[in-house]
Amino acid sequence: MKRNLTRAVLAVAVLAGMTAEAALAADRKTLVIAGGEVTGYYFPVAGALCRVINKDHPLGLGCAVMPSSGSAANLAALKSGDADLALVQSRAAQMASIGAEGFKEAGAMPDLRAVMALHGEVAVVVARPGSGIESLGDLKGKRVNLGRPGSFQRSMAEMVIDASGLSQGDLSVLVELDLTEQAAELCQGNIDAAIFTGIHPMPEVQIAVEECGASLVSIRSKSMDSYFKKVPFVSRFVVKGGTYDGQKEDVAAIGLKTLLVTTRLGADEVAALVKTVWANFSAFTRLHPALKGLSKAEASRDGFPIRLHEGAEKILGDR
Repeated sequence: MKRNLTRAVLAVAVLAGMTAEAALAADRKTLVIAGGEVTGYYFPVAGALCRVINKDHPLGLGCAVMPSSGSAANLAALKSGDADLALVQSRAAQMASIGAEGFKEAGAMPDLRAVMALHGEVAVVVARPGSGIESLGDLKGKRVNLGRPGSFQRSMAEMVIDASGLSQGDLSVLVELDLTEQAAELCQGNIDAAIFTGIHPMPEVQIAVEECGASLVSIRSKSMDSYFKKVPFVSRFVVKGGTYDGQKEDVAAIGLKTLLVTTRLGADEVAALVKTVWANFSAFTRLHPALKGLSKAEASRDGFPIRLHEGAEKILGDR
């Protein structure tokens, strides 16, 4: 193992439920998961995976988390051999596998495989009271905030509009506010609806619900099935009733999954890891709020724009 990688493993081993001494003893048996920024979601979710793995040590394997700047860095770590597993956004996984968009220069990763799906970044449509918006089709002719150009919020909002079968030209006004501005503008009546993307419950959505009785609108349309076939990195989600004050019913939504991926592990190793997570699934989903509500069905099948690993298929194939 490279010297700099060993230092990185030891630096975060305790956060992953593993002592520095154990990490050294494990040596090459220590699997490194490329996570994300320590203050974000990927790093602690990777840590939750490591806690489960380090509890049972399947095939004698241990686990430690390597911090990073996100999906692109994690995929680069896989390619260089600095990591054995990585957490990546579903869109990034698909683009990396075929060498598209920001991954053209690095080249395609045709051997990239999904091990399981984890939490999602979920887009919801929030409408102000009195807007007359009860379905996606009602957005036509309305003032809708899509977010700043080039932002993640904007890209997700554009996906919602595309999935709905509408176009941006169908909106009476296309507004470009930051996420932090949306709730106030909605409650002041300056916009009719806004699209919020994140891990729910989102404080920004809660503000709009509490301050002016804004409500979530289900993302459903006749064109949705064809959209998912065309854009496989986007998944269906449900924001469960009770997530927000006054929200009694489940609300349909769409979003991007976080995938655990690898290019390096064999079928036996991946099968053992997935089997271990499955055996401890309830405890695993309680280790971080982002995992709350994750089901085995969501983790095993939905939102895979790349091939499922052979080892994962052994465990998940009948589910």
